[in-house]
Amino acid sequence: MAKAPSATPEIPLLTGHKLEKSFASRLLFKDLSFGVPQKARIGLVGANGAGKSTLLKIIAGTVTADGGEVTAARGLRVALLEQDAAFPAGQTVREALHAALENAKIDPFDPQVLRRTEQTLSKLLLSALADESIESLSGGWKRRVQLAAAIVIEPDLLLMDEPTNHLDVESISWLEDFLTEGSIAYVLVSHDRLFLTRTVDSLYELDQRHPNGILVVEGNFATYLERKAEIMANLGEREKRLANRLRRETEWLRRGAQARQTKQRARIDSADTLAQEVSRLKSLNRKNRLEVSFADSSRAPEKLIEAKAISKTVNNGEDQILFDDLSMLITSRSRIGLLGKNGCGKTTLIRTLIGKEEPTTGKVVRADNLRVVHFEQGRDSIDSDLSVMRNLASEGDSVVYQGKAVNVKGYLSKFQFRPEQVDLPAGRLSGGERARLRIAQILLEPASLLILDEPTNDLDFDTLETLEEALDEYSGAVLIVSHDRTFLDNVTDEIWAFGTTAAPKLVRYASYLQWEQARTQELAQSALKTPTKQTTSNHGASGTAPSQSAEKPATKVSYKDKFEFEQMEKQIAQAEGLLAELETSASKVGSGPEQAELYSRIASQQNDIDRLYARWAELESKINAQ
Repeated sequence: MAKAPSATPEIPLLTGHKLEKSFASRLLFKDLSFGVPQKARIGLVGANGAGKSTLLKIIAGTVTADGGEVTAARGLRVALLEQDAAFPAGQTVREALHAALENAKIDPFDPQVLRRTEQTLSKLLLSALADESIESLSGGWKRRVQLAAAIVIEPDLLLMDEPTNHLDVESISWLEDFLTEGSIAYVLVSHDRLFLTRTVDSLYELDQRHPNGILVVEGNFATYLERKAEIMANLGEREKRLANRLRRETEWLRRGAQARQTKQRARIDSADTLAQEVSRLKSLNRKNRLEVSFADSSRAPEKLIEAKAISKTVNNGEDQILFDDLSMLITSRSRIGLLGKNGCGKTTLIRTLIGKEEPTTGKVVRADNLRVVHFEQGRDSIDSDLSVMRNLASEGDSVVYQGKAVNVKGYLSKFQFRPEQVDLPAGRLSGGERARLRIAQILLEPASLLILDEPTNDLDFDTLETLEEALDEYSGAVLIVSHDRTFLDNVTDEIWAFGTTAAPKLVRYASYLQWEQARTQELAQSALKTPTKQTTSNHGASGTAPSQSAEKPATKVSYKDKFEFEQMEKQIAQAEGLLAELETSASKVGSGPEQAELYSRIASQQNDIDRLYARWAELESKINAQ
């Protein structure tokens, strides 16, 4: 019997072969080889400074490797979402998408491309902001503009560097759905553990301890952690075995054995090689982690801050209530996470609690001599023009840490700063290095209350773990604003969240998971209550629940449901006819505002048709289940 032909191996989108890159005098990686398969959903991880961002730029072609080569499939189109959003002054959202298309050598005014642009704006909820200046947008909305500019060119491979930075938790949930439900292959750098768990199915770790500097794990984030622990344990066992062998060889040498014979000479040389290998393994296995210990103010009172029925109204053209009738207590051992959409008022609330702003109504009572240390999201306390060393010590060569004078260079070494970095301008540091420098700064300031605003941005897993342990041991109070859901769950014991609806209220939850469940239920109920042309009649005053479990389907289908189902095909035909008319009109007009408006209407009409089809399927299932 003839042997069945084997399946044709899938051609990768892109391969890297023996890549090498150094930054200044420091080697990032060498002999790095890997492949990016079709339909890739890869998480690229590794310690701060391992070269993850640089590798993405090499793949994208914006940085050249010192050695090796990248080979891409013919015609491969790659889009890169960098860590920081950089747009020309005054550029609007729509102009940013047009610029991305032009950079990809795509005519932004081609009728089909114009339609795609409007659909992209609609998909990312940017249609209402299309003609707004990007400078006026919050960090989260700028991130959406970056993503829109990346996907409008229809890339075959999307590269994302810390895509969750500057996003609130609701936007991150939206991004998770966008990635997992889409068909674009992607490689993303992230330290958000829950985000990685939900979005990738393989992980590539850059680490010189691995053969060729990279570990490839097929599987989810949990599989990666198990595999990594197994590898490190094996390295530890190998170090132990070789150390024992080296001890025996060293004892033999100390007995003064003659080395005149060839066999004895070879044994001495072997012992030297063994000593070098043990030294290498010891260096690899040593955890190069931050030494973090927060100092708290001595004799801090039990009650630090008490807010009594406070409210805050701001005027942005019209009065806006950020929060109302809020009462909360921060004690000496409080562990509070603060959640809410970007722009909802989290920063204003913090400033009001610590006395930098006054509430519109109500009262805030603070303990005498309250000492607050604030880790701000923008790392604003770091002077980019000063050296790393002078950001800690304005003069001299020592700092006071936990009541003792210590050498500033030795202190910086606790935060993984190399000797050659201490005199560099802080502006040359990476995002993770700036975060570590800011942590080094705040550890020098005793406090009874730590306020941490997005402290996890750009930190690697080991540093995150160390920070979590330090906060667990800290005896003062902690108030945290973070999009890192895992971090929040690990270090807080209560969550105060701004409502997901327009109501200016804060609600207390026991954990992030409880908040997420409540949010899901709230959004589902809100969607069911929202009337539409097709569904208003179904959820009227009958008193029946809008949805029922699969185990207990509705026992009766109303006359209105049946009538709506019978009319649905006609409604869809009419909607599709209107869509065809809009498309014909768009093809006849020239480029400009009129055509852009038509394509905006086309995108909206397509969304309406999608909703009609979804409603038709819902009614059909309901009727068939009767």
